[in-house]
Amino acid sequence: MTLKQFHIILDIIIAIVVIVVIISLIAGRDSGGHYYQDAQKAYLKAEQAAASWDISDPEKLYKLSSLYRKVFESYPNSRWADDAIYRLASKIDPTEEEAMILYRKLIKDYPDSEYVDEALYTIGMGHYGKGAYDAAIAEFGNVISNYQTSELAEKAYFNVAMCRYGLEKWDQAAMEFQDFETRYSQSDLVDDSRTYRGIIEVNKGDFDSGIRMFEEVLRDYPSEDSADDAQFNMASAYFEQGKFDEAIAAFEKLIAEYPESEFVEESHIKIGWAYEEQGKDQQAIATLQKVLMDYPDSKYASEVESYVAWVYLKLKDMPRAIETYQKIANNTRYHYDSRKNAQYQVGKIYETQQNYARAIEAYKRLVEEFPKPISTPDAEADKIDKAYIINLQQKIPAQPTASI
Repeated sequence: MTLKQFHIILDIIIAIVVIVVIISLIAGRDSGGHYYQDAQKAYLKAEQAAASWDISDPEKLYKLSSLYRKVFESYPNSRWADDAIYRLASKIDPTEEEAMILYRKLIKDYPDSEYVDEALYTIGMGHYGKGAYDAAIAEFGNVISNYQTSELAEKAYFNVAMCRYGLEKWDQAAMEFQDFETRYSQSDLVDDSRTYRGIIEVNKGDFDSGIRMFEEVLRDYPSEDSADDAQFNMASAYFEQGKFDEAIAAFEKLIAEYPESEFVEESHIKIGWAYEEQGKDQQAIATLQKVLMDYPDSKYASEVESYVAWVYLKLKDMPRAIETYQKIANNTRYHYDSRKNAQYQVGKIYETQQNYARAIEAYKRLVEEFPKPISTPDAEADKIDKAYIINLQQKIPAQPTASI
């Protein structure tokens, strides 16, 4: 082969290679175009389904999950993959393990995503919601360290203090709340931070410092959402000290000035308790009965009604005490423990009165209708069994035989 022929063959090979490369590039561009178009279509389909999503329908959640997963599993290199992960994760309660797995996948696979700081923060909130405060602190710390300019850094800083509060590390929590107030002096959370510092002082037994802190919140932030919280905790601090006049006045102020507060119902209840502590039993009963009337579905209803029954018992008004306890025992909406204990109290009152027939009747109901033990160990109600009833029957005087 001559040198000229060699160059001709080499030119042909180079031309073929160039053509192959061009064809590959064109095919690649076509493929890439379809890839991104298909990814976008898949994402838009998921978003359309999300618009009519119903949180109470597990089937719809499963379908929605499949649509979003198709985006980030089939098109992981598309611009919509991290969006799909974030959108799906945000549909799930952050305390659920599935949500945490999705957020961690976003952080790991898409470290440059605009959602990384929010993913870290939400994982922290998930841990916080489960009471795993140390794990939450670690996640919030990542937000603070790596995303200082993020809007979530402020909330993360506050929530670290909240985690210390949850761990009951009072001194450390107070210090971190104070640091937060210094660092973010214009934050909307400053009033909440001061309120929690007041609660911490009360928890440490320094009632005067706590009350002063609550008064500062009420003075400086009277219209903020923490004002009623400060007012309620100030009233509760007076109550815990046995300063019942001050407590009643403070609870009544909360009711008057913050009628929409979540603490209104509990304030009414504590006013009733304060009256009882002052020996104003009839006033206490009237107040607590009004609570039962005004809040029939209250989560405190069984506790309030049990307290009323106890006051009747203290007053030696046995008929009303029995009536109230039996009403509690018959109320299937109440907690099992409350109902069983109330049924026991009915039997105990009759037994104390030496009305053994009625006591036996009440105890039989106790054994038959409440066979499971109470959650509190060694509860008196759990000590009543068939043997106890048989022994009680022996105390009933024998009926005299009629003479012929």
